[in-house]
Amino acid sequence: MDIKSNYKVGKPYKINGQWFYPEVNYSYDEIGIASWYGPNFHGRKTANGEIFDQEKVSAAHKTLPLPSFVRVTNLENNLVLEIRINDRGPFVRGRIIDLSKKAAEKLDILNKGTAKVRVQILEEKSRKVAMNYNNSHIFVSDAGFSDEVKKKNISKTKDKSVDQKLDEKKKDQSKSSNDSNFIETNEIENREELTENDSILIQVGAFTDIRNAGLLIDKLSDFKAYIQREFIREKYFYRVRIGPFSEISFAEKIINKLNSLGFSKSKIIMDKIK
Repeated sequence: MDIKSNYKVGKPYKINGQWFYPEVNYSYDEIGIASWYGPNFHGRKTANGEIFDQEKVSAAHKTLPLPSFVRVTNLENNLVLEIRINDRGPFVRGRIIDLSKKAAEKLDILNKGTAKVRVQILEEKSRKVAMNYNNSHIFVSDAGFSDEVKKKNISKTKDKSVDQKLDEKKKDQSKSSNDSNFIETNEIENREELTENDSILIQVGAFTDIRNAGLLIDKLSDFKAYIQREFIREKYFYRVRIGPFSEISFAEKIINKLNSLGFSKSKIIMDKIK
């Protein structure tokens, strides 16, 4: 039987007091703790409408698009597995991915329960699967069709993409707000009236390149900023925003703080959280 599912990015959501901000992020590369789930969820629907099968290779992630593909490296035994993300989670602090029982078995995490891993998005495969949804609204889950397990020799030296990349980002951050891909808000928005559903937000910047938006997010780590993607004039724009706020006066205090830190393009807006 065919299972109807959706390509899903999703709106910001709050679980156990913590906000999560789903986004299309083809530069995602993170080290953290992996866990696994299975019996209690077997046969239930995943976040994008598929049926979870604990005996197939799949995983849950808090913010990556559903579906998308990642490479997971178990840093404790060097096993590598390509996994299809089709669910949301894990919602335990410090954990970055929740593996299906089968995926945990292949990465030799099943008995231990958790392991330190590196998760890297596979851009080409993720883009390809996203494009499939433009051609068909019916998708049969086959979460394990790319589950090749490989043994990988991990260098004793620090990985550039994890450590040196952070230093490179810091050097590039000062350029991001003046980048040619930075778009003034009034160039892409023309809202003539507000509605009662609008929220009080602060927009710090808008970009045509998500990588530049990501650099700005790194600089705003103390403000819990997020990226809101919008398709306008036949292209995607990536807005860096903070909020929502319940009072204009509080948002104005945040604006003053941002201005003192050099984020002079920040402005208060009224819009919906998308």
